[in-house]
Amino acid sequence: MIPKVIFMLRMQPYGMPPPSSHSLSLLRLPRNTTLCLLIALILPAVANEPIIAPIDSQSDRHVSEFHIPAPRGMIVASSGEPLAQSRVASRIVIQPSQIGSTTPEVADFLDSLRSALPEEIPWLAIGEDEIKRHLANRAWLPFPVSGALPEELDPTFYDELPVTCQLAPIYVRTYPEAELFAHTIGYIGDSLPDQHGPIAEIENLWPPTIGRAGLEKTQNKILKGNPGEINRLLNDDGDVIHEMLVRPPIPGKTVVLSFHLGMQRLARKYLEKTGRPGAFVAVNADTGDILALASYPSFDPNLFIGGISSEKYRALADHEDAPFFDRAVIGEYPPGSTFKPIVALAGMEWGKIDGIKTKLPGPALMQIGNHSFKNWSSTPEGLMDVRYALMRSCNTWFYQVGMDMGAHAITDVSERFGLGRKPRLPLPAVSSGNLPDPENYNDDASLANYSIGQGRVLASPVQMVMAMAALANGQHVPAPRLIQEIRDPVTGETLESFSPKIASHLNLDSESIELVRDGMWGVVNHRSGTAGRASMRRPVVYGKTGTSEWAEDGEKRSLAWFTGWVDAEEPRIAFAAVTHGRKWDSLSGGRSAAPIAAGFLREAYAQPDLYAVTPPEKSSRSIPNIAMAEPIEEPIDITPVRGNNLIGRFFRGLFGKKQKPEPIPEPIPEPTE
Repeated sequence: MIPKVIFMLRMQPYGMPPPSSHSLSLLRLPRNTTLCLLIALILPAVANEPIIAPIDSQSDRHVSEFHIPAPRGMIVASSGEPLAQSRVASRIVIQPSQIGSTTPEVADFLDSLRSALPEEIPWLAIGEDEIKRHLANRAWLPFPVSGALPEELDPTFYDELPVTCQLAPIYVRTYPEAELFAHTIGYIGDSLPDQHGPIAEIENLWPPTIGRAGLEKTQNKILKGNPGEINRLLNDDGDVIHEMLVRPPIPGKTVVLSFHLGMQRLARKYLEKTGRPGAFVAVNADTGDILALASYPSFDPNLFIGGISSEKYRALADHEDAPFFDRAVIGEYPPGSTFKPIVALAGMEWGKIDGIKTKLPGPALMQIGNHSFKNWSSTPEGLMDVRYALMRSCNTWFYQVGMDMGAHAITDVSERFGLGRKPRLPLPAVSSGNLPDPENYNDDASLANYSIGQGRVLASPVQMVMAMAALANGQHVPAPRLIQEIRDPVTGETLESFSPKIASHLNLDSESIELVRDGMWGVVNHRSGTAGRASMRRPVVYGKTGTSEWAEDGEKRSLAWFTGWVDAEEPRIAFAAVTHGRKWDSLSGGRSAAPIAAGFLREAYAQPDLYAVTPPEKSSRSIPNIAMAEPIEEPIDITPVRGNNLIGRFFRGLFGKKQKPEPIPEPIPEPTE
């Protein structure tokens, strides 16, 4: 049985025992059930029967209504691990009317208090103006002078508090995984700070909070709960002489996410190993469930609780790798060659590629207009079909296809894969990427760039992973699902569930999709593919590498991608990895991005129970027989012997200068694209 929320009410005016005895208790429940929130809410002097104290005169009584801020709801991973939760802490309050009636008296007391107590205490910045206004308007109410006291504070500190100081309860939001989910979960802040001016109609026992970023912001209405209310009668010295609980607070609801905590940790681990900024996303290709959504570097949202110092904020904001920037969701990058599967499908859908019958050359260089457009390999690769062109990621092959079909065809199929529009994610900011206007992007040079995912085409890692999910299931682009359920924090009952949805249908020929899958199989598993570093036996990996350039602060930077999926079910994981270099870096998809996904997948499938994956017994598809490129016969150039004097001919015959043998064709270089 799931325990109910319990409000523990203590009869103790404004004071409370050390916070170590009043912490948020969490109960770990089985998978697919939410965690129950057991709250210890310490309220000063609240009981079923009112407190009665002698009243000397009517003039020394002060009646106030107070809101009791509700405990904020939890955010948990799919198996119930807490990602955002609340605990009860203490903060120091003073009773100004018992210290003195003037501002200097109270200010001097605060100075002596700061000197006498441990330096770990987070003292509030209190000026003389706040003291003056508090004495003038609410001298009988407690004056908060510290933030939430840290849990590790030495308990003997409480014995050193003067009688004019008390401990008052306050909720503290905590993020147990720190940096791991910072961009998605976000953080909170006070919606209304402690007041020192005239008494309002309803006061707050402590500052209520509001979501400032991430899910904390977008789901604030669900998470914040409903405040309780308490009436108090106080005398001039601040003593509570009568108190009545009108209604208890109702805690916020529990938000259950699709994240697999272990997979998120793996994503972070392999991004961090690169030492470069980047992102990794893994989803269930059938349901759209987001299993991992990592952006590196990140930040610790716990720094924002109670207010982050200006020094710490500036250090994060000015860092060259921009830890506040969510590269997975907001980042917009040229997709490079990871865009080629979409271009290949557009060519087949619009009748410009007739399956494997269409064969085009793959020269090392093409002159298009006034510009030279290169392949990534300096070796001409002969005539090839669509499967081999994808496997080798041949730029010059795709230039020809792109110029032949035009921008409208590429844009049409790109939109079917969800590019150019925002994925439906419940986050404050989501990138829509960009697809160029086909009416104004139809010249040959623009089409050459468009066909290889360069130029004006931009996509986020989330967009690319959903496109890969569509290629994996062959039917549709699933809508990304980040929130699975909303649950009651008391009973654990599911209040609202969000079933998987389809974002768009592909409506593409299944045989065309199979040909693209063949090519993406070859990228990882064929000896001439560009991502051999990511190959696995169980499950088989399908992928596409990409390398592109983008501008940062006016300077060109190298960007590496690896996207694809695994041939497995329960779940069928689609992924997208991106990493970008600094000024001196030269990256490639196979060398720089593929190892991120490879590390993630190999570790996950090495421990299937831990990561809730199912290695397949065998591949669902037969090994494709990808035809190698056919050599192109070049005209023979016969150069006549220069010089015909007898002496020269004599010495050549005498010393027998041999003609060089026919050169052996160079092997295809190890792919690095």
